[in-house]
Amino acid sequence: MKYKLFIFISIGFLICNDTLAIVGTKIITKRDFLRRSEYTLRPDYCKSNNTIAKKIILNSLIAEKMLSLENQESNLDIESINLINGIKEQTMRRVMLEDKVTKNLTINNSDVLNLYENSLFEYEVNFITFDIESLNEIKSLIKKEKSLFDLALKTDILPATKNLSFLNCDNLVVRDNLFSKKRFQGELVGPFNIKNTEYILIEIIKTKKILIIDEISQKNHFKEIEDIHIKSESKRIKKTHIHDIMNEKKLVFNKKTFLNLANSYFDKNELKSINPNDILFTLNDKKWKVEDLIELNKLNPILFRNSLNEKSDFYNQFKLAIVDMIQNYYLTEHSYKLNYENNFFVKNEYNIWKDYILANDKKEFILNNNKDLNIYLENLFDKYSEKIIIDFDIFENVNLSNIDMIVINKNQPYQLNVPPFPRLTTKNNLDYGSKKES
Repeated sequence: MKYKLFIFISIGFLICNDTLAIVGTKIITKRDFLRRSEYTLRPDYCKSNNTIAKKIILNSLIAEKMLSLENQESNLDIESINLINGIKEQTMRRVMLEDKVTKNLTINNSDVLNLYENSLFEYEVNFITFDIESLNEIKSLIKKEKSLFDLALKTDILPATKNLSFLNCDNLVVRDNLFSKKRFQGELVGPFNIKNTEYILIEIIKTKKILIIDEISQKNHFKEIEDIHIKSESKRIKKTHIHDIMNEKKLVFNKKTFLNLANSYFDKNELKSINPNDILFTLNDKKWKVEDLIELNKLNPILFRNSLNEKSDFYNQFKLAIVDMIQNYYLTEHSYKLNYENNFFVKNEYNIWKDYILANDKKEFILNNNKDLNIYLENLFDKYSEKIIIDFDIFENVNLSNIDMIVINKNQPYQLNVPPFPRLTTKNNLDYGSKKES
């Protein structure tokens, strides 16, 4: 390793205080290093937390940056460019909503204490679930019938029984409604919407209070409840912000075109029977053609909320998926207006994926031309040596897990949280570059 004093200055790209390495005009942060190591499967030869494994990982990430610098974005096909820009816009939406939470989240201790008290109860419940078409009938019957069983007899809906505690209630909407206050035997809770067009009505059969005796257990339970409350409030703030953006936007589908498009998609006939100029829906008096949705799909791939079991359910799921695409369209538009395109985390995420794709494209080019990848990379390490700076204080304090894990973006069009690990080199020494001095 060649050592020399280096002072961080502005050289035309963003540097943050956890910058682990600089490779020409590109950076690798400590956060990038951790995510690329732990949020996807890395090879057995660098799966440990020892110095050799960490050097291989760093060399692999630096090799990826060098290969990217050796490539040109113009070499990428349109699918790769759409992928990079689609991930950028997804990140813009995410960061915008996270910022909204940061600015508006306030935690009231009394709310947490109330939730803590309510969480100490367990309930044996009877419940029925039903579609939105039955909602008005159920509401009317609640006023007349004395119990859920009597109501169920009138509707031919068979009740189910379950024991629910705050921590074992896997449906968040049910948990928020059921444990919003202390409940009593015989009480009806609901009806309320649990997903899409499905509703639930709950009857309290038995109540039981949990006793937490020792102080440590009480503190641990309180912390768990507080964390849940923060997540719930964060979700509420995001939902409110999305509602504000989508307010007064009216979407009306053209039934014939919608059914033709849905059937074509379901039958996987590649839209051959669809006229791209057909009007699919009207949105606030603007007519959207099928080709407009196809264009939107290039950066915001269609994503279904639930798994599809049969064609009759597919139509509703397809409609909801289109609604989600339109929502993302407006959220993206709003994030551009707020200049999230130039947010550090957005730009860094964009660069990570762009560098991965450019490097992978360059790797394939090298191999397809019968060149030795290891020799090619060694030459690049020599070529870029004077342009590589490593912060060893950060590097030596990185600790990695050796647990295999793949982190995904749930309910998002682009589900991989990070690109696959760059399997480029097993080089385990750092005989190049400069050390960043403090």
